[in-house]
Amino acid sequence: MAKTSYKTKAKWQRVALLTPGALLYGIFNFLPLLGLLALCLVDWPGIGPMKFVGLDNFLQLFGNPFYRDQLIKAFGQNLIFFAIIIGAMLVFGTFLALLLSFRTWGRNFYRSIFFLPYPLAGAAVAFLLELIVRTKGPLNVLIVQGLHLSGKPIGFLGDPLLALPTLAAFYSWHRMSFAIILILSAIVAVRVHLIEAAMLDGANRRQTLRAVVFPVLAPAFILIVVIVMVDVFNNADYTLLLMGPEGAPARATDIMGTFLFRSAFGGAATSVNVNFGMSAAIGLVTAVAILPAAIFLALRNLRKD
Repeated sequence: MAKTSYKTKAKWQRVALLTPGALLYGIFNFLPLLGLLALCLVDWPGIGPMKFVGLDNFLQLFGNPFYRDQLIKAFGQNLIFFAIIIGAMLVFGTFLALLLSFRTWGRNFYRSIFFLPYPLAGAAVAFLLELIVRTKGPLNVLIVQGLHLSGKPIGFLGDPLLALPTLAAFYSWHRMSFAIILILSAIVAVRVHLIEAAMLDGANRRQTLRAVVFPVLAPAFILIVVIVMVDVFNNADYTLLLMGPEGAPARATDIMGTFLFRSAFGGAATSVNVNFGMSAAIGLVTAVAILPAAIFLALRNLRKD
């Protein structure tokens, strides 16, 4: 009897502890999702009454060439943006994490230095980027006067071919410490005796990395890919602050975040009707597009664990 009473008490204690978190999750995540779904079904410029249009926003988005072309271009450029960022973060993040894992003098100091950019706000990073890459900025001074690689300043944000990679490079720099921390934690988890055993069995460095080290690092890689994917496809702070809602120059930096913003609030040269319903539909399409990949990678990560 006492044992049953103890189990019942423990059960209610768990319920009491979990309920506040569940309520907060529902209020701040589930209710906004319901609001998003409802907003997708209306035409609303932000002021005045809402007009119910059913699935017309989705039909316009995929059926109207004006919206469809913008959607395809924005999503394609978002994929390129993501590919550059995740490639840089995994390659340089792994390299720097390996360097920081060595027992050298000043290791903690260097770890702190690499973590410094992460807490910076996107607006601060955008301002710093503009200062560095402007025509008379330090990067162009180094290229033109220091290294003599070019006879004139390079318009990193004004060239349609360079603007998106430049934004991706600074995003990677801003978030690099996040990747370093996760990869460094995984490196620390690698058992030294496993590496020594592999080397005693005759494995060379490449075989040891492939068979012992990288399987331990894989969960960290997958987690980085999932989190960066969600962030890159939902945020456009650098692009909006530096290039505007049109994704200048010539929409070369137009991604899903700027397309969504432009549909809700308009832009300097856009003919898109301001419609929060269309903006909500774009957000939902973006979520549905990346959700399968995120779920697949997350489940694969769980299976590896």
